[in-house]
Amino acid sequence: MGGDASVEILLIKEGVFMALIFMDLDNTVLYQGKPAQGVKETIDLLKKNNHIVVIATGRNPNLIYGIDQQLGIENMVMANGGIVIFDNKIIRENYIDNSVVKRMMEKADEEKFDLVVEYLDEYISYRKDTSASDDFSKNYNLSIARLDHTFYPKRYVFAMLVFKDEVVKKIASSFPELQFNKSSQYGYDVNPSGNLKADGIKAVIDYLSYPMEDVYAIGDNFNDITMIKSVKHGIAMGNAVKELKDVAEFVTTNVNDFGIYNAMKHYNLL
Repeated sequence: MGGDASVEILLIKEGVFMALIFMDLDNTVLYQGKPAQGVKETIDLLKKNNHIVVIATGRNPNLIYGIDQQLGIENMVMANGGIVIFDNKIIRENYIDNSVVKRMMEKADEEKFDLVVEYLDEYISYRKDTSASDDFSKNYNLSIARLDHTFYPKRYVFAMLVFKDEVVKKIASSFPELQFNKSSQYGYDVNPSGNLKADGIKAVIDYLSYPMEDVYAIGDNFNDITMIKSVKHGIAMGNAVKELKDVAEFVTTNVNDFGIYNAMKHYNLL
C-alpha cells in the first residue's frame, strides 16, 4: 500500500480495512513462474474492497524478479519470514549468523552434499556435485545458482538450501540454530530456528495490531503449514500437499483453476 503507517493503523481500527490476507507465491499465486489464471484480477478486486494483501514466500528479495510490481503488491514476507517489508519499511530481519554459515560449508565439504547459500543480493551454489540445485531452480523458474566455493564472512545470509532427506537426517542435530523445512520434493529451506513464515506474518499482525478474526493465509507446500496454522482462516490450494490440506480450514481449487479467486469468493471477500 504505502503511505503513513499511522494512518493505515487508524483506518484499520475504524474498520475501513476488512481483511489481512497472506498469500504464498510459487504454486499459489504463481503457476510455472507467472501469475496464475485470474490472480491479478482477484488481487485488484481485493484491494478495491479495502483488503490488505501481503505476499508470504520462501524466496529472497533478489529472487522476486519484479513479481510484486506485476501484482501491485508492496508488502512482503520473504525468506520464510527472514525479512518483512511493510509500508516500504523493513519491520523484521532475521539472518543466519555467518559463523553458522561457515560451519555448514565445512560440513558440506566434509559430507560432500550440495549446498546453496542465499545472500541478500545473490543466490549461489557453494557446492554442486549433482543436478539437485539446478532441478530446484528449474522447478521454481529461478535463475540457476552459479557455483562459488567461497565463504563471505561479512555478507547477510537469509537462507540456505540442502536437497536430500538423508543429508538432513545426518546433519540437523549439529545445527540447533537452524530450521530444516522441506519446501517441496526438490529440497529443504534452511532458516534460523523458529516458526518461519508464521513469525513473519506475526510481525505484520503486531505492527498493525490487526484483529486475528480477520486474518487469512493461503499456500500449497510444507513451508506454509506453520503459516496457515497461525491464523484464523488457513486455506490450502487444491494442488497443496496432503499435510497442508489436513490442517487447513478450507481447500480451494488448483493454482491455475482460479484457486485464489475461488478461495476469496468462498469467504465473501470479493
